Order: sequence, then C-alpha cells, then structure tokens
Amino acid sequence: MDWQTDPYLARLEKERRARNNVIRTAVIWMPLFLLVFAGLVWAVFDRVTGGGTSTWFLVGVLGIISFLFGFQGIQALRDLIGGERTVTGQVTRRWTRRDSFVLKSHYIRLDNKQIFLIDDAFHGDVREGDLVEVRHYPHTSVVIDCERLEQPGDKEEDEDEQRRVARERMEAEFQRQTER
Repeated sequence: MDWQTDPYLARLEKERRARNNVIRTAVIWMPLFLLVFAGLVWAVFDRVTGGGTSTWFLVGVLGIISFLFGFQGIQALRDLIGGERTVTGQVTRRWTRRDSFVLKSHYIRLDNKQIFLIDDAFHGDVREGDLVEVRHYPHTSVVIDCERLEQPGDKEEDEDEQRRVARERMEAEFQRQTER
C-alpha cells in the first residue's frame, strides 16, 4: 500500500502541502516587507529631519510596496498562528491561472462568493455544481481539504433513474417475448 491509497496518509499529505504553501508565502513576503518597511522608516525619518537625501515620491513608492508585501506576509502569518476554518457550499466556478511562467494555480468559487486556491493533485475531482465542504486557511484562502458531499435529491434522482431504466428493460423484454 502506498501513501496515495491510504486515506490517513493522503490526508496528512494534503495538510502538509497546504501548510507548506502558507509557510512559503510567509517566508517569501515577510523579509521583503521588513526590508522595504525599514527603507520607508529611513526615508520618512530623513525627510522629516531634513536630511535631504529622500523625497516624498520615494516615501510614497516605498509605502505602497511595503503595504503590498506586508499584506501577503501578514496574512500568511495570521493563518499559521490562527488555524483553519470549514465552510460548506456549492462550487459555482472552477478555473486555472498562470501566476508566472512556470506556476499554474487552480481556484474554485463557492456560492457564498468565497474564492479558494486548491491543489489540483488532490482536489482535481471537484467540478462546478458540486456541493463541497472546504477546510481552509481563512486569510490566504488555501484549501487544506475539499470533500464532495451528496446534494439533497441526488439519491432520489438516482433511484428514479434506476426505476426508469429497469422499467424500460422490462418493457423491451416483454416486447421481444410478445413478438415471438
């Protein structure tokens, strides 16, 4: 038995990959944020004290870049500290997008307008219209586990379909017998 067929090991692998995704986000964006934020503090201090080497344009650019880097990094840290949440909903859209030349990200949107980043290797069977229970990190919207649920009425429709097929088979058999 390998890890893909063992449900316990597969669940642990899903959790590990999702957590590593959030850790990677924090490791990439937090140092950049701290570096640019330190430059922003220096530029503001230099501008206020009259040092004359920085400009308000530099302060504005560093402020915008600092905000963008900080937003990504701080959200990842909040997820690492805070934990996960679970939400249930119907998938209204599923799509992929190239985030760079080599990375392809997969997304789903639920009927409550939440958008989640999913791992295609583990969640590739999720389709539009499926009722799912999503376990995710709330601030980065990275999916840990996505389980398809039976929609109300699916069993009755399947039973009705089975009855219809059985009835058609019986009618076809009856016609064959009466033609002989």
